[in-house]
Amino acid sequence: MSSELRFTDEINKRLTMNMLIQGAAIHSSLTLHYLVRDEIDATDPRLISIYDRLAVGMPLVMWRGEAVLMAGRPRRFWSRIGDSRHPFHHHPLLAKHGATLAEATLQHALKRAREKKAWTTYGLVSVQLNWLLIRALQLERSKKFRLVELAVQATSKMWDISPDRLHASLTTDVKVGEIRKQPTLRGRLYAAFAVGWSGVRIDQTELRIVAKAFAWPLLAHELVKGTAELVSLHGLNSMDNDCYEAVMTATERVDFEPWHMQAGAELWRRFLTVIPSDRPLSEIFMHIAQLEPRRFEAIMMAIVEEPEAARSAITRL
Repeated sequence: MSSELRFTDEINKRLTMNMLIQGAAIHSSLTLHYLVRDEIDATDPRLISIYDRLAVGMPLVMWRGEAVLMAGRPRRFWSRIGDSRHPFHHHPLLAKHGATLAEATLQHALKRAREKKAWTTYGLVSVQLNWLLIRALQLERSKKFRLVELAVQATSKMWDISPDRLHASLTTDVKVGEIRKQPTLRGRLYAAFAVGWSGVRIDQTELRIVAKAFAWPLLAHELVKGTAELVSLHGLNSMDNDCYEAVMTATERVDFEPWHMQAGAELWRRFLTVIPSDRPLSEIFMHIAQLEPRRFEAIMMAIVEEPEAARSAITRL
């Protein structure tokens, strides 16, 4: 296999992994607080309702909020994927199913918003989201230590990972390590105005997740994303330096994150329906991350097109 072809396959795999990572975070933030609901209620019973609507607003703002002004209209973006200049034109899964997955994420978010009595009107989504964020900051101010403990506890339950490897904080200073240089102005602006961030760092001889965010749902989002990123590293450690740099330069772009979240949340939901329920999520995700790129992409395609075949393939891993 030529280096160029190998790089292309690895880039496509990493784009899909990023989509799963972002999808896991945006989907899990809708429900992660229910893993520790009793404890949150004991801390402040007003928080759960706020967290419900904040979590719903996070995906909706990409379609019906101020994020559209920065990133553009999602349906227009996905409708142009047939153009060879589109960033995902050469990605098999996104070129074929990106628009469908993104639309399903929108419909799921609208359904959840109606259930939680969150606003869905264009423009007003951002108004409510900003108000809820301010309200969350007010209520959390004197309870940060306990709420951080609960965010770590919930993430630990979800991923079956030791809480000792999760370092989290509720703060407005969300910078975590050095951010890879972004090739676009949009990416640099996203990074500059981030309300949450996460990363993996080496602490002595062990890799740990560091997550920071303004408010609890954002922190839960970053903890899930950081943990998924840690597990996904098993798919990167076999690359040589040239391949690794080519892949990371092409894929680690902050301006891709809205599109990864849009398609990824639905892909992650479908992924959860085909994995064995008797094995830890982190173990399954690790095996998926270690697959050779084309086999990995075949399973991802099957999750969308042939779920039973995908379930069988994942069970055999």
